[in-house]
Amino acid sequence: MFSTLITTGITTGITALRRVPRAAWLLAFVVSVVLPALPVLGASAAPAAALSTTVVDLQPTRIVFHPDTEATRVELHNVGTTRVRAENFRIEGADWAGFAIVEGLDAQTIDPGQMFSFHVSVDGSSFKDAKAYRSGGAELRLTVGGERRTVPLVFENPSWIWTHFIPALIKIHLIALGFVLPLASLLTWLERKQSAMMQDRVGPNMARIQVGGVTLRLWGLLHIATDGIKMLFKEDFVPRRAHVPLYTLAPLMALCPVIAVFAIIPFGDALCYGRLFEVVTQADVDQCAAGRGGTPLQIAKIDVGLLFYFAIASLATYGTTLAGWASYNKWAVLGALRASAQMISYEVALGLTVVGALLVYGSLEPHALVHAQLDTYWGIVLQPLAFVLFFTAAVAETKRAPFDLPEGESEIIGYFIEYSGMRFGLFFLAEFMEVIFVGAMVTTLFLGGWSLPFGLMGASGFVSDVAALGFFVAAGAGMIATGVLIAASNKAVRDFGRVLTALGIVHVLIGLWAASSGWGTAMPHILVVVIGMTTWGIKVFALCWLQLLIRWTLPRFRYDQLMGLGWKGLLPLSVANIVLTAIVVYAMMPSTGSASVTSTTTATQGDTPPATDREHTP
Repeated sequence: MFSTLITTGITTGITALRRVPRAAWLLAFVVSVVLPALPVLGASAAPAAALSTTVVDLQPTRIVFHPDTEATRVELHNVGTTRVRAENFRIEGADWAGFAIVEGLDAQTIDPGQMFSFHVSVDGSSFKDAKAYRSGGAELRLTVGGERRTVPLVFENPSWIWTHFIPALIKIHLIALGFVLPLASLLTWLERKQSAMMQDRVGPNMARIQVGGVTLRLWGLLHIATDGIKMLFKEDFVPRRAHVPLYTLAPLMALCPVIAVFAIIPFGDALCYGRLFEVVTQADVDQCAAGRGGTPLQIAKIDVGLLFYFAIASLATYGTTLAGWASYNKWAVLGALRASAQMISYEVALGLTVVGALLVYGSLEPHALVHAQLDTYWGIVLQPLAFVLFFTAAVAETKRAPFDLPEGESEIIGYFIEYSGMRFGLFFLAEFMEVIFVGAMVTTLFLGGWSLPFGLMGASGFVSDVAALGFFVAAGAGMIATGVLIAASNKAVRDFGRVLTALGIVHVLIGLWAASSGWGTAMPHILVVVIGMTTWGIKVFALCWLQLLIRWTLPRFRYDQLMGLGWKGLLPLSVANIVLTAIVVYAMMPSTGSASVTSTTTATQGDTPPATDREHTP
């Protein structure tokens, strides 16, 4: 018996090893050769700054002023192991008279691990001609640890069109046409494919195209195109007694609010113009996020962004209500009543769950909420109950199973029973766009937005060589494992599996090189932006997949169960979460005495600018 088990295990292992692509064996060889050489490579390629005990981080590395810009803070962080002396603070250059160091500064000594800050201001009138502002510049110069450091100072007055309007148009096309619509179309295929896998079926595979005598099925992806073509050419039926204007308006009322609320979703930190291939600091990125020298990776930065979300998203209720009422069909009216009651009921719990995050992070602006999570912990850690409640209520708002009572096929068919063609297609598309928005909103509120877990990456790159190595090796290992499984599962997708395995090998090699050269801690700005946007997209896609999994796992609730869950379950728990969070936040707040001491110490170090004292060297 024992010998039989051993023989079976060896046979299975040999069979599995034979299916491993040659690229995986090449990876094993490369890793076995490169890993022993890492200590030598790391020692030879270590940057000079890493060998020095005097390292001072100066932020920002470039300051951009507009006419309405307030005094900008400049920080010196001593990240070395010895005390550093900062002195000779001055402004030089052609337009030195237009800039000023707010504080009167003498030589300062900065201890290891400490920070010293001061402020630089601009006088817009110095750059104003008879009709308009002109551009100008100078340099902030200082000596730190015997080394001369320079920070460029730039004054500009770009028009509102180039500062806000044009970037907003580009971001709208990027999000709507480059992410939301393609992903919504892909989810229509993915839902069928996932349900087929869970029910042991083949799934969509009949749509095909002939190219040069070769039949291409593309794993059923052509069904996305066939669905669109079918809806475009299908008869656009309108009931005889329908209210035509409202009947036509209802699909737009269901779709437009979903598109509009994506405006507040941040899909990255900020993009700095002209510095894509430079290493930037967090202060530089914050400056770009304010619209000076760059743009935030968010269509609309609204201080009350979450209130905007609730105000606009609630308008979708009118779409379902009008669809049922304008159709002049009693079953459609019943579906519309169910839909409106359900959406209004769960919007209450949805709004209350956000209050906990507001108490913890102190902001309603989504971009600021993500930054608050970067400075502390993700929302899922500090507000786990709110995460569960918000996700549950948000899934109910999408009206998908197990909350699909408004369109229960076995009962009342639904509020869009009288719709066909592209009018029905708009309802269909809006549903999947709601799924994407739920994923994006949960990612923003509870999963740290574009950030990597455990604070692995900052604005300049990874926080350490170990973090860079771990990220790229983990990503590469995941790709290799997935590629090997795909290549061994089906001959039709063997080439795709090999390509994925090769990409995984590339990631592993990049991680090894980054760890040995120190490149991962000082990465080009564009690469940091791409990694952040990719991280955000992966989180959103994973949450979309989770919603599809719930859709095909749980049975539909009864209507009394549905309303009971909203009013008797989610609502009381949301209120309890608010009370508990408020108590904890109040208990952890510093006392008034310690707060005043902190303020005094901070002001002494130059965090709050006193009266202006212009220092310069002509």
